[in-house]
Amino acid sequence: MSKISKILAKGVSLLNRVLRYVCVILLFFMMTLGTVDVIGRYLFNKPILGTLEVFEILLPAIVLLGLGYTQESRGHVSMELLVSHLSPRTKTVLDIFTNGCALFISLLILRQGWILTVLYWSMHRTIPTLDVPMFLPQLFVPLGALVLSFVLMVQMLECIIQLKKGN
Repeated sequence: MSKISKILAKGVSLLNRVLRYVCVILLFFMMTLGTVDVIGRYLFNKPILGTLEVFEILLPAIVLLGLGYTQESRGHVSMELLVSHLSPRTKTVLDIFTNGCALFISLLILRQGWILTVLYWSMHRTIPTLDVPMFLPQLFVPLGALVLSFVLMVQMLECIIQLKKGN
C-alpha cells in the first residue's frame, strides 16, 4: 500500500511542480505588463487597455494554482504551539481529521466552481475590455481545488499508512 502512496505522491508532486512554473510565468507576465503599462502611461500618455482586467484574472489564478503546492509543502497556517505537545499518534489522527475537513471544503469549492464555470460557458458571457469568455478565468477555481484535493488525499493516505505502521 505504501508503494501506491509513493506513486500517487510523485504524481501529485509533479503536477504541483508544473503548476508552480505556470505561476512563475504568470507572475513574470504580470510584472512585465505592469511595468510596460506604467511606462506607457507616464512617458507616452498611452496606457495599455485591459491591464487591470488581466491582473484581476491572473492574480487569483496564481493563488488558486498555488494552493496544492502550499499544502504539499505544509505552508498553510497551523497551530504548532498546541500540536507540539501532542503524541505522534495523536498528531497523526489530528492530521487525518483536519485534512478530511479541508478535503470536504475543497471538494465543495471544486463542485461549486465547476457549476459556475459551466453556467458562464452556457451564458456566453465575456469580459468586455478583453473580449475573453468569462468561463476561462473561472476554470482556475475548480482546477486549484482539484489539485488541492489530490494533495489532501495523498496526505491523508500517508497518515493512515503511518497509523497502521504504528509510528
